[in-house]
Amino acid sequence: MVEMKRVPLSVLDLASRPYGGSNADALAGTIRLAQEAERLGFERFWVAEHHGMPAIASSAPAVLIAGVAAATERIRVGSGGVMLPNHAPLVVAEQFGTLRALYGDRIDLGIGRAPGTDGVTAMALRRSEHGLSVDDFPQTLLDLIGFFHGGMSESNPLHTITAIPGLGDAPEIWLLGSSGYSAQVAAALGLPFAFAHHFAGENTEAALALYREKFVPGGFLDAPHSMIAVNVISDDDPEVVRAQSLPGILSFLRMRQGGKPQPVSMEEALAYEFSPLEQDFADQRTARQAVGTPDVVERRLSALLESTGADEIMLSSGAATLESRIRSLEIVAGLLPPS
Repeated sequence: MVEMKRVPLSVLDLASRPYGGSNADALAGTIRLAQEAERLGFERFWVAEHHGMPAIASSAPAVLIAGVAAATERIRVGSGGVMLPNHAPLVVAEQFGTLRALYGDRIDLGIGRAPGTDGVTAMALRRSEHGLSVDDFPQTLLDLIGFFHGGMSESNPLHTITAIPGLGDAPEIWLLGSSGYSAQVAAALGLPFAFAHHFAGENTEAALALYREKFVPGGFLDAPHSMIAVNVISDDDPEVVRAQSLPGILSFLRMRQGGKPQPVSMEEALAYEFSPLEQDFADQRTARQAVGTPDVVERRLSALLESTGADEIMLSSGAATLESRIRSLEIVAGLLPPS
Protein backbone atom coordinates (compact mmCIF):
# COMPACT_ATOMS: atom_id res chain seq x y z
CA MET A 1 0.00 0.00 0.00
CA VAL A 2 1.12 3.55 -0.67
CA GLU A 3 1.98 5.34 2.59
CA MET A 4 -0.54 8.05 3.32
CA LYS A 5 0.00 11.55 4.59
CA ARG A 6 0.40 11.61 8.38
CA VAL A 7 -2.21 13.69 10.16
CA PRO A 8 -3.62 13.53 13.71
CA LEU A 9 -6.46 11.03 14.08
CA SER A 10 -9.38 11.53 16.45
CA VAL A 11 -12.76 9.98 17.29
CA LEU A 12 -16.30 11.39 17.40
CA ASP A 13 -18.73 9.28 19.43
CA LEU A 14 -22.51 9.50 19.87
CA ALA A 15 -22.86 7.02 22.75
CA SER A 16 -24.97 4.81 20.51
CA ARG A 17 -27.37 2.56 22.38
CA PRO A 18 -27.16 -1.02 21.09
CA TYR A 19 -30.29 -2.90 20.12
CA GLY A 20 -31.65 -4.48 23.29
CA GLY A 21 -29.18 -2.54 25.41
CA SER A 22 -29.56 0.22 27.98
CA ASN A 23 -28.29 3.78 28.29
CA ALA A 24 -25.76 2.42 30.78
CA ASP A 25 -24.51 0.04 28.07
CA ALA A 26 -24.18 2.94 25.64
CA LEU A 27 -22.18 5.09 28.05
CA ALA A 28 -19.97 2.18 29.10
CA GLY A 29 -19.29 1.63 25.41
CA THR A 30 -18.22 5.25 25.01
CA ILE A 31 -15.77 4.92 27.90
CA ARG A 32 -14.26 1.75 26.47
CA LEU A 33 -14.00 3.23 22.98
CA ALA A 34 -12.16 6.24 24.40
CA GLN A 35 -9.73 3.98 26.21
CA GLU A 36 -9.09 2.03 23.02
CA ALA A 37 -8.59 5.25 21.06
CA GLU A 38 -6.02 6.35 23.64
CA ARG A 39 -4.28 2.98 23.39
CA LEU A 40 -4.05 3.40 19.62
CA GLY A 41 -2.49 6.85 19.93
CA PHE A 42 -5.42 8.96 18.78
CA GLU A 43 -5.29 12.71 19.42
CA ARG A 44 -8.85 13.58 20.52
CA PHE A 45 -12.05 11.90 21.64
CA TRP A 46 -15.18 14.04 21.23
CA VAL A 47 -18.79 13.35 22.16
CA ALA A 48 -21.84 14.80 20.42
CA GLU A 49 -24.97 16.51 21.73
CA HIS A 50 -28.34 15.11 20.70
CA HIS A 51 -31.67 15.19 22.51
CA GLY A 52 -34.73 12.96 22.40
CA MET A 53 -33.15 10.30 20.17
CA PRO A 54 -33.74 6.75 21.44
CA ALA A 55 -30.61 5.37 19.77
CA ILE A 56 -28.26 8.05 21.14
CA ALA A 57 -27.33 8.63 24.81
CA SER A 58 -25.05 11.65 24.41
CA SER A 59 -27.41 14.40 25.57
CA ALA A 60 -25.13 15.92 28.24
CA PRO A 61 -21.66 16.43 26.73
CA ALA A 62 -20.02 18.09 29.73
CA VAL A 63 -21.06 15.25 32.05
CA LEU A 64 -19.93 12.58 29.59
CA ILE A 65 -16.63 14.37 28.96
CA ALA A 66 -15.93 14.30 32.71
CA GLY A 67 -16.47 10.54 32.73
CA VAL A 68 -14.27 9.97 29.68
CA ALA A 69 -11.48 12.21 30.97
CA ALA A 70 -11.51 10.44 34.34
CA ALA A 71 -11.15 7.06 32.60
CA THR A 72 -8.24 8.14 30.36
CA GLU A 73 -4.86 9.78 30.89
CA ARG A 74 -3.47 11.41 27.75
CA ILE A 75 -6.03 11.75 24.98
CA ARG A 76 -7.72 15.13 24.55
CA VAL A 77 -11.43 14.97 25.40
CA GLY A 78 -14.09 17.35 24.18
CA SER A 79 -17.43 18.11 22.57
CA GLY A 80 -18.33 17.56 18.98
CA GLY A 81 -20.13 19.61 19.85
CA VAL A 82 -21.99 21.67 22.34
CA MET A 83 -24.95 23.13 20.45
CA LEU A 84 -24.67 26.72 21.66
CA PRO A 85 -28.27 27.84 20.88
CA ASN A 86 -29.43 25.31 23.50
CA HIS A 87 -27.42 26.83 26.35
CA ALA A 88 -26.63 30.11 28.06
CA PRO A 89 -22.99 30.98 27.29
CA LEU A 90 -22.28 31.49 31.00
CA VAL A 91 -23.36 27.92 31.79
CA VAL A 92 -21.11 26.51 29.04
CA ALA A 93 -18.20 28.63 30.27
CA GLU A 94 -18.65 27.40 33.84
CA GLN A 95 -19.00 23.76 32.78
CA PHE A 96 -15.97 23.72 30.52
CA GLY A 97 -13.97 25.95 32.84
CA THR A 98 -14.62 23.33 35.51
CA LEU A 99 -13.51 20.54 33.16
CA ARG A 100 -10.37 22.50 32.30
CA ALA A 101 -9.62 23.06 36.00
CA LEU A 102 -10.12 19.34 36.70
CA TYR A 103 -8.26 17.83 33.75
CA GLY A 104 -5.85 20.53 32.62
CA ASP A 105 -4.99 21.13 28.99
CA ARG A 106 -6.80 18.04 27.69
CA ILE A 107 -10.20 19.66 27.19
CA ASP A 108 -11.62 20.77 23.81
CA LEU A 109 -14.81 22.75 23.35
CA GLY A 110 -16.31 22.17 19.93
CA ILE A 111 -19.21 24.57 19.31
CA GLY A 112 -22.09 24.09 16.87
CA ARG A 113 -24.96 26.39 15.92
CA ALA A 114 -27.64 23.78 15.16
CA PRO A 115 -29.94 22.73 18.01
CA GLY A 116 -29.33 19.02 17.44
CA THR A 117 -33.00 18.34 18.09
CA ASP A 118 -36.51 19.50 17.18
CA GLY A 119 -37.75 23.04 17.81
CA VAL A 120 -39.92 22.19 20.81
CA THR A 121 -37.07 20.43 22.59
CA ALA A 122 -34.69 23.26 21.74
CA MET A 123 -37.09 25.76 23.29
CA ALA A 124 -37.46 23.55 26.37
CA LEU A 125 -33.67 23.55 26.77
CA ARG A 126 -33.40 27.31 26.35
CA ARG A 127 -36.75 28.02 28.11
CA SER A 128 -37.60 30.73 25.57
CA GLU A 129 -37.34 31.47 21.87
CA HIS A 130 -34.61 34.01 22.56
CA GLY A 131 -31.27 33.02 21.10
CA LEU A 132 -32.65 30.32 18.82
CA SER A 133 -32.17 32.36 15.65
CA VAL A 134 -29.08 31.81 13.50
CA ASP A 135 -28.62 35.58 13.54
CA ASP A 136 -27.93 35.46 17.30
CA PHE A 137 -25.16 32.88 17.04
CA PRO A 138 -22.11 35.11 16.39
CA GLN A 139 -22.84 37.34 19.41
CA THR A 140 -23.58 34.34 21.63
CA LEU A 141 -20.26 32.81 20.58
CA LEU A 142 -18.44 36.08 21.31
CA ASP A 143 -20.08 36.17 24.76
CA LEU A 144 -18.82 32.66 25.46
CA ILE A 145 -15.30 33.53 24.34
CA GLY A 146 -15.46 36.63 26.51
CA PHE A 147 -16.31 34.59 29.59
CA PHE A 148 -13.16 32.53 29.02
CA HIS A 149 -10.73 35.21 27.90
CA GLY A 150 -12.17 38.53 29.11
CA GLY A 151 -12.23 41.66 26.98
CA MET A 152 -15.99 42.09 26.68
CA SER A 153 -17.05 45.57 25.62
CA GLU A 154 -18.54 47.72 28.39
CA SER A 155 -21.59 48.14 26.16
CA ASN A 156 -22.27 44.41 26.63
CA PRO A 157 -24.51 43.98 29.70
CA LEU A 158 -22.67 40.72 30.50
CA HIS A 159 -19.27 42.42 30.92
CA THR A 160 -19.66 42.67 34.72
CA ILE A 161 -20.07 38.89 35.11
CA THR A 162 -17.08 36.65 35.86
CA ALA A 163 -17.35 32.95 35.04
CA ILE A 164 -15.79 30.95 37.90
CA PRO A 165 -14.42 28.51 36.87
CA GLY A 166 -14.21 29.84 33.34
CA LEU A 167 -12.11 32.99 33.15
CA GLY A 168 -8.50 31.85 32.84
CA ASP A 169 -9.56 28.19 32.46
CA ALA A 170 -10.20 28.22 28.72
CA PRO A 171 -10.37 24.96 26.77
CA GLU A 172 -9.23 24.72 23.17
CA ILE A 173 -12.17 26.14 21.20
CA TRP A 174 -13.22 24.78 17.80
CA LEU A 175 -16.12 25.87 15.61
CA LEU A 176 -18.08 23.04 14.00
CA GLY A 177 -20.10 23.31 10.83
CA SER A 178 -21.68 21.71 7.79
CA SER A 179 -21.91 24.80 5.57
CA GLY A 180 -20.11 27.90 4.42
CA TYR A 181 -21.76 30.00 7.16
CA SER A 182 -19.85 28.39 10.02
CA ALA A 183 -16.70 28.30 7.90
CA GLN A 184 -16.84 32.09 7.57
CA VAL A 185 -17.52 32.64 11.28
CA ALA A 186 -14.54 30.43 12.19
CA ALA A 187 -12.37 32.28 9.69
CA ALA A 188 -13.39 35.72 10.95
CA LEU A 189 -12.57 34.79 14.56
CA GLY A 190 -9.36 32.94 13.72
CA LEU A 191 -10.67 29.68 15.19
CA PRO A 192 -9.89 26.11 14.12
CA PHE A 193 -12.74 24.65 12.06
CA ALA A 194 -14.15 21.10 12.04
CA PHE A 195 -16.38 20.18 9.12
CA ALA A 196 -19.11 17.51 9.29
CA HIS A 197 -18.16 15.57 6.16
CA HIS A 198 -19.79 12.48 7.71
CA PHE A 199 -23.25 13.87 6.97
CA ALA A 200 -22.64 16.85 4.64
CA GLY A 201 -20.02 15.49 2.26
CA GLU A 202 -21.26 17.43 -0.75
CA ASN A 203 -20.18 20.73 0.86
CA THR A 204 -16.78 19.76 2.27
CA GLU A 205 -14.30 21.11 -0.24
CA ALA A 206 -16.21 24.35 -0.83
CA ALA A 207 -16.58 25.09 2.89
CA LEU A 208 -12.91 24.44 3.68
CA ALA A 209 -11.79 26.53 0.72
CA LEU A 210 -14.00 29.38 1.98
CA TYR A 211 -12.56 28.99 5.49
CA ARG A 212 -9.00 29.31 4.21
CA GLU A 213 -9.87 32.18 1.87
CA LYS A 214 -11.57 34.25 4.58
CA PHE A 215 -9.26 33.37 7.49
CA VAL A 216 -8.13 36.31 9.63
CA PRO A 217 -4.91 35.51 11.53
CA GLY A 218 -4.17 36.76 15.01
CA GLY A 219 -7.33 35.61 16.79
CA PHE A 220 -6.59 32.17 18.17
CA LEU A 221 -4.43 30.98 15.29
CA ASP A 222 -1.89 32.52 12.95
CA ALA A 223 -2.97 30.24 10.09
CA PRO A 224 -6.11 28.23 9.28
CA HIS A 225 -6.40 24.78 10.82
CA SER A 226 -9.13 22.36 9.76
CA MET A 227 -10.44 18.90 10.55
CA ILE A 228 -12.98 16.72 8.76
CA ALA A 229 -15.27 14.17 10.42
CA VAL A 230 -15.56 10.97 8.37
CA ASN A 231 -17.71 7.88 8.87
CA VAL A 232 -15.68 4.71 9.33
CA ILE A 233 -16.68 1.05 9.23
CA SER A 234 -13.92 -1.32 8.19
CA ASP A 235 -13.04 -4.99 8.24
CA ASP A 236 -11.00 -7.39 6.17
CA ASP A 237 -14.24 -9.13 5.17
CA PRO A 238 -16.54 -6.97 2.98
CA GLU A 239 -19.59 -8.93 4.20
CA VAL A 240 -18.82 -7.90 7.76
CA VAL A 241 -18.60 -4.27 6.63
CA ARG A 242 -21.98 -4.58 4.93
CA ALA A 243 -23.63 -6.22 7.94
CA GLN A 244 -22.18 -3.69 10.40
CA SER A 245 -23.33 -0.80 8.17
CA LEU A 246 -26.94 -1.84 7.59
CA PRO A 247 -28.52 -1.13 11.03
CA GLY A 248 -27.17 2.43 11.02
CA ILE A 249 -28.26 3.05 7.45
CA LEU A 250 -31.76 1.76 8.15
CA SER A 251 -32.05 3.87 11.31
CA PHE A 252 -30.87 6.99 9.47
CA LEU A 253 -33.24 6.28 6.57
CA ARG A 254 -36.17 6.13 8.96
CA MET A 255 -35.08 9.38 10.57
CA ARG A 256 -35.03 11.04 7.14
CA GLN A 257 -38.59 9.79 6.69
CA GLY A 258 -39.68 11.60 9.86
CA GLY A 259 -39.08 9.03 12.58
CA LYS A 260 -36.73 8.95 15.56
CA PRO A 261 -33.46 7.00 15.15
CA GLN A 262 -34.33 3.81 17.01
CA PRO A 263 -31.79 1.02 17.56
CA VAL A 264 -32.15 -1.60 14.79
CA SER A 265 -31.30 -5.26 15.25
CA MET A 266 -28.85 -6.97 12.93
CA GLU A 267 -31.52 -9.52 12.02
CA GLU A 268 -34.02 -6.85 10.97
CA ALA A 269 -31.40 -4.93 8.99
CA LEU A 270 -30.18 -8.00 7.10
CA ALA A 271 -33.75 -9.03 6.26
CA TYR A 272 -34.85 -5.55 5.13
CA GLU A 273 -35.42 -5.19 1.38
CA PHE A 274 -34.28 -1.74 0.25
CA SER A 275 -36.15 -0.16 -2.61
CA PRO A 276 -34.00 1.12 -5.51
CA LEU A 277 -34.42 4.68 -4.20
CA GLU A 278 -33.43 3.64 -0.68
CA GLN A 279 -30.44 1.69 -1.95
CA ASP A 280 -29.31 4.69 -3.95
CA PHE A 281 -29.58 6.82 -0.79
CA ALA A 282 -27.52 4.27 1.15
CA ASP A 283 -24.86 4.14 -1.58
CA GLN A 284 -24.59 7.92 -1.71
CA ARG A 285 -24.32 8.11 2.08
CA THR A 286 -21.24 5.87 2.13
CA ALA A 287 -19.64 6.76 -1.22
CA ARG A 288 -17.06 9.25 0.15
CA GLN A 289 -16.75 7.80 3.63
CA ALA A 290 -14.19 5.40 5.10
CA VAL A 291 -16.50 2.42 4.70
CA GLY A 292 -15.06 -0.76 3.25
CA THR A 293 -12.10 -3.09 3.42
CA PRO A 294 -8.75 -1.55 4.47
CA ASP A 295 -7.66 -0.86 0.87
CA VAL A 296 -10.92 0.97 0.14
CA VAL A 297 -10.65 2.98 3.35
CA GLU A 298 -7.07 3.93 2.56
CA ARG A 299 -7.97 5.16 -0.93
CA ARG A 300 -10.92 7.19 0.30
CA LEU A 301 -9.10 8.84 3.20
CA SER A 302 -6.13 9.62 0.98
CA ALA A 303 -8.45 11.18 -1.62
CA LEU A 304 -10.21 13.26 1.02
CA LEU A 305 -6.94 14.57 2.44
CA GLU A 306 -5.87 15.51 -1.08
CA SER A 307 -9.13 17.22 -2.09
CA THR A 308 -9.84 19.02 1.19
CA GLY A 309 -6.36 19.87 2.50
CA ALA A 310 -7.59 18.99 6.00
CA ASP A 311 -5.03 19.04 8.80
CA GLU A 312 -6.75 16.40 10.94
CA ILE A 313 -9.24 13.56 10.54
CA MET A 314 -11.96 12.67 13.06
CA LEU A 315 -13.52 9.24 12.68
CA SER A 316 -17.18 8.67 13.52
CA SER A 317 -18.07 4.99 13.54
CA GLY A 318 -21.57 3.89 12.68
CA ALA A 319 -20.81 0.19 13.09
CA ALA A 320 -23.54 -1.80 14.79
CA THR A 321 -21.36 -3.31 17.53
CA LEU A 322 -18.74 -1.87 19.85
CA GLU A 323 -16.22 -4.52 18.85
CA SER A 324 -16.60 -3.53 15.21
CA ARG A 325 -16.13 0.14 16.09
CA ILE A 326 -12.91 -0.73 17.91
CA ARG A 327 -11.74 -2.90 15.00
CA SER A 328 -12.41 -0.04 12.57
CA LEU A 329 -10.21 2.29 14.63
CA GLU A 330 -7.46 -0.31 14.74
CA ILE A 331 -7.52 -0.65 10.95
CA VAL A 332 -7.34 3.09 10.30
CA ALA A 333 -4.63 3.53 12.92
CA GLY A 334 -2.59 1.02 10.96
CA LEU A 335 -3.22 2.68 7.61
CA LEU A 336 -2.78 6.26 8.76
CA PRO A 337 -0.55 6.43 11.84
CA PRO A 338 -1.21 9.45 14.09
CA SER A 339 1.45 12.14 13.79
